[in-house]
Amino acid sequence: MTETQNEVKVIDTQNELEQDEVQKVIQETEGPLKAMLVNYVGQVIAPEDGQVTVGMIIQTLASEFPEFLLVVARENWLRGYQQALTDVDNAEKERVEAITEKKPTKVKKAKKKIKNERASKEA
Repeated sequence: MTETQNEVKVIDTQNELEQDEVQKVIQETEGPLKAMLVNYVGQVIAPEDGQVTVGMIIQTLASEFPEFLLVVARENWLRGYQQALTDVDNAEKERVEAITEKKPTKVKKAKKKIKNERASKEA
């Protein structure tokens, strides 16, 4: 593999890591719970590079504590569904407002057209 191909592969890997939150490597442990999770997952999975990712923690929780992830997933789904309904309501309100705003303009144009036609006939 040439040097350019290696560089492209590294760049692609970095883009994948940036795009996918689940795959981000955990850099620092900020609290006792996070430290415990990172240490535990590091011992259970034993990654070759020693880096624990969020994906590894989720994988471990899914196998050892699935009811916790089920509650988190359900809450996430409900919030997403609720946001979708809110977005639909807002889009409908915007559509109604746009139609309402256009009607007076059309009415004014129609009245002006009739007035001009009458003026033309009278002249």
